Formats: sequence, C-alpha cells, structure tokens
Amino acid sequence: MATQLSKATKVYSIVVDSMKATFIKKLSAAGANIDSIVIMHSSEGFSFAERDGLLFMKNRNGNIQLVNFEWNSYGWYFEKEFKGYIEEDKKKRVKYITTLHKEFPHPVISSRMVNEGGAVETNGKGTILQVESVNLQRNPDMTIDQQELELKKVLNAKKIIWLKEGADEDPFGWATLITENYFGVGVLGHVDQFCRFVNDSTILISFPDSAEAAIDPVKKITLERMKINYEILKNATDQDGKPFTIIKMPVPDNDYMTFALDTVNMNEEISFLSWRILAEQKKISIGDTVHFVPSSSYMNFLITNETVFESKYWTEGKPEASKAKDEQAKQILQQFFPDRKIYQINTVETNHNGGGLHCWSMQLPR
Repeated sequence: MATQLSKATKVYSIVVDSMKATFIKKLSAAGANIDSIVIMHSSEGFSFAERDGLLFMKNRNGNIQLVNFEWNSYGWYFEKEFKGYIEEDKKKRVKYITTLHKEFPHPVISSRMVNEGGAVETNGKGTILQVESVNLQRNPDMTIDQQELELKKVLNAKKIIWLKEGADEDPFGWATLITENYFGVGVLGHVDQFCRFVNDSTILISFPDSAEAAIDPVKKITLERMKINYEILKNATDQDGKPFTIIKMPVPDNDYMTFALDTVNMNEEISFLSWRILAEQKKISIGDTVHFVPSSSYMNFLITNETVFESKYWTEGKPEASKAKDEQAKQILQQFFPDRKIYQINTVETNHNGGGLHCWSMQLPR
C-alpha cells in the first residue's frame, strides 16, 4: 500500500529506528518512490494502530485541527492481567502522539472520552456512526447521552447513529472465545470492520448470506448482529433528516487456522495461541482442536486521492467462488468511486493479527 501510494502522493511512515534501513530496502525493492516517503523516527514500537492516534478534522475554510481522545488500549486497562503494562503503554502513547504532533503542529482538541479512529465513521457532513457495545465498554463511566454530547462538541457532529454490535470475527482481546471452539483476536467490533460510508448518503454494511451462516457458527452470529444494525440504518436519517441508501457487502471466504492445542509446539504462533486459550478456558485441554478466526472483511478499505485500497482473499488453488467474491466487492466500490482505481491487496496475514488496510493507516487532509 505504501509503495502504490508513494507513486501518487506523499506518505508518512512511523518507523522504529532500528528498522529504518530494512523498511527503505523493502520499499525500494517493491518499486516505491522513496523520495515521496517521509520517515518519522521512533525509538520504540507501539501496541496500537496508526489510525487510532490523533484524528484530523478540516473545516470549510481549510483550517485543520487534531482530536486527541482519551486512551485505554482498546479497553484492556480494565483487564487484570494488563495492569502491569498500563504505565508502559501510557508512556508509549505519549511518545506516539508527540511524534505525530511534531510533524503536524495543528491545534489539538482533547477529550476525556475514550474513542479510537477505527470506532468512528463519518459522512463528512455531520453524521457519525458509533457502536454501542464498543463505546460502553471503553467508557463505563459515561452514558450514551453523555457520549453524544461529547462527540457533538469535539467532532462538531450533528447526528450520531448508534449501531448495536460489530462483527463476531472481531471479538475483544487475544485468542478470545467467539463460540464453540472458535477463537479470534479483536477490539470488540470496530465500525470500520463492518459498516462504512462511501459518500454522504450511502452506507455499505458487511452481510453474510444465510447459506454461509447455516454452516459457519461465526458467520451465523455476525448475520444476526448485522440484521439488527441494518434495521437501525434503514430507519435512520442523516443530519438533514434524509434517509440513507444501504447496500449489503459480501463477507470474504477466508480459511480459519485449525490446530490442536499444544503449548510446546515448534510453531511459535500455535504455542502462543495455545497458551492464551488454555489460560482463559478451563473446559478445554491440550490436544483439543480449535479454530482461530482472522478479522477478515471487505469493509476495512482505505480511500485516497486516486486509489481505493481494498482487501482480496483468493489465491491460486482456492475455489472460484472466493475469487468471485473479491470481484463483487471490487465492483461495488468501483461504482461509487468511478474516477479512482480499486487496488486490491491480500490482507490475510494482517487480518490474522487483528487489523486491516484502514486499521494501519490514517488519511491526512491536504
């Protein structure tokens, strides 16, 4: 994505100092325009996505302001096992914000409300989508009404639409039980994983079909949640009282990682996931078979000046039906962005670690 962007626009990348040479070497080998890439140095890595740092706002006069919401590491500060890392995480967060603000020294609006970039979706005209289950978990001391007031004040929003829950493929935490013997990694249901604006009056929503849901217990739960969200959107109006056009987006065919629990496996990922699962689930044992579900979605796309970056999942040897889904998702986006190229990237590995194209990026206004 950085390689393709560098051919058309300036790209800012936060890179750990020790990885700078490797980063530039890889981009050069991929054909990137290195002169268009600005390296923002960091002395250490961060445990959160770029999109969840400072948010950029721009008014009609071209003035830019930054929004710095409060942070509790996707709600993990409430988990007992995370207590020992809180202070370290907070220090990293301050360094991260400082790095961004140094490069983009615009006025900053701070908020006591916890919110993340992936949890905020806007039509750019004053309407914002939020996910109730996410916001209430992040802000147990704030009611929905209090959060609405804060969002309207901080983001200059006119209308807040509250969706109930996110996709089941995006659970809370690492190696978290989703259903039966299916586990996943996620942040409890960020909106950018299942519901997005493609213009100020049209919303795409991720929607498994009934045939998929009948054979996949994870998609079954997601379908039931999306039915509720769809009804909310269908009955909602924008900031001017006008209804939205709602379009259902397919969900990708993505292989789940199936393995027997084994904490001493030579495969480090299997060993780590086994340790996490066994630590949380007392009714399963070493040797039991589990399925690890990646946070896959066609909705985590990134809109840029000339290109819309979209996920794809088909690879050689997979069913043609999977390839057809990739193409269907591409064509849906193309009809709303006729002047932009839809550039698809295989995001299986990124999804497997709980993120996507939109998660690991942040658009900057001109």
